[in-house]
Amino acid sequence: MWTAAAAAAAASVAQAVGQRPVTLAGYSIGARVIFYCLQALWRKRKFHCIHDVVLMGLPASMNATQWKQARQVTSGRLINVYCRTDWLLAFLYRWMEFRLQVAGLAPVTSIPGVENVDVTGIVKSHANYPEKVPQIMSFISIEL
Repeated sequence: MWTAAAAAAAASVAQAVGQRPVTLAGYSIGARVIFYCLQALWRKRKFHCIHDVVLMGLPASMNATQWKQARQVTSGRLINVYCRTDWLLAFLYRWMEFRLQVAGLAPVTSIPGVENVDVTGIVKSHANYPEKVPQIMSFISIEL
């Protein structure tokens, strides 16, 4: 299912981009769809076709290969927005995926060009992201 959604999103984005810069931003499952979209674009060799990407509370692994691919598709900023105290993400993702490291809970290190922004002081819970999006986007200097 994720692959089909990502492929459809990637095709739409690639056609819509043209000469205009495109910024993709999402939280939780929306961020995961964007992340898979970036992988699909990479497989189609659509490098640097997305301007900025903001992934908030991303329920995905810190797999270095996937993050490098996402970086190669992004011409501007690739931002991992995380909250160290997001207990819902910690519990559900670790339970479902059996992984200990989750991008939405910690910085993605060792990948040049990935910005990590800790919003623990802004976001109190996973469900808090939607109401905090304007504040987060202002904090990271991305216009809505």
